[in-house]
Amino acid sequence: MEKRMENEKERNANYFKETKEVFEVVNYDSFDEIVKGLDQLPNVTNEKVSYVFGYDPVFIGRVIILVCVLLIMALLWYGSIFTATLIYSTVYADLAFTRLLILASLVLLNLLIIGIQIAKFRFAKRYTLYVKDLRFKHVELIDDLSAFSKIRKKQIIKDLKRAVRWKLIPQGHFGTDHLFFMVSDELYDEYIQNQAAYDRYYKQMLDERSRMGERTQEIQNILDQGHEHVKKIKECNDIIKDKAVSKKLDHMESVVSMIFYEVDVNPQYANQLRKFMNYYLPTTEKLLETYIEIGGKKIRGKSLNRTKKDIETALDKINESFDNLLDQFYEDRELDIRSDISTMEVLMKQDGLSDAV
Repeated sequence: MEKRMENEKERNANYFKETKEVFEVVNYDSFDEIVKGLDQLPNVTNEKVSYVFGYDPVFIGRVIILVCVLLIMALLWYGSIFTATLIYSTVYADLAFTRLLILASLVLLNLLIIGIQIAKFRFAKRYTLYVKDLRFKHVELIDDLSAFSKIRKKQIIKDLKRAVRWKLIPQGHFGTDHLFFMVSDELYDEYIQNQAAYDRYYKQMLDERSRMGERTQEIQNILDQGHEHVKKIKECNDIIKDKAVSKKLDHMESVVSMIFYEVDVNPQYANQLRKFMNYYLPTTEKLLETYIEIGGKKIRGKSLNRTKKDIETALDKINESFDNLLDQFYEDRELDIRSDISTMEVLMKQDGLSDAV
């Protein structure tokens, strides 16, 4: 365990070093210096294994619904013929009645299929929120996932069970009483070995939050600033028409929102945001404002076009650094959790509680 914790600390230190280098690069005044500096940065590769996968049934679902609607229209047309036959013909009345029963069954079947597809759409919408929260993590409290997604805990538990069945989170497991959710078999195996300590730790965490009550003014100020930064990114995204750049900003908005959400539920990590707020976000906004200004010019020379491309390149690197910052944030958090649980396990053994659940 100690060796593993040392390896994680070393990797987290590397992430922080790379992040600090990006801080320095994006704060240059010259866009040429920004791109030159970004090109000199080491290629940052995210070693984190993916345990949570996306789900988008929209296209195939719409096709299925369209086919079902067309079939229903055709069945209703034939139904009108058989209804008229049933009313006006005594010879073929029995045959028409049988056909109407068959058509009614087919209509109900198609309506059922449409209902299933609509339910999948709704699940996909909820699941997209879960992915935003879980994709960087190994474990998450159901309460926190509910607070983030604004979805009832019962619905979340039902959705996560479905996600596991559908192999969207193939290694997903719940803790005792569905208190928290793990996305990897590795962590689940560790949980099984130290179940009592894990359960006690997370129950104490929830109790601690209940006692904390309302946010402090300092945390509220940080969250207010975060909201303004996210709002600014969204406003710039609404103005920028380039689809590729807009996609980058969608991702950026999502990650920045997650960073401030995590500070809301874990205020002890607020100090880690200082450089993020003092360097990353203001500089990113400056780049976006310049990009919009260039886009508004009717005549652009080679210099302005090059600057525009430079900003697009810088956004890629900044997005990559945002991802790594959030990833490092979660790894630090998980390292703290595992350290606390290890300590708790030792204390429980000393107190003769190691077999408690």
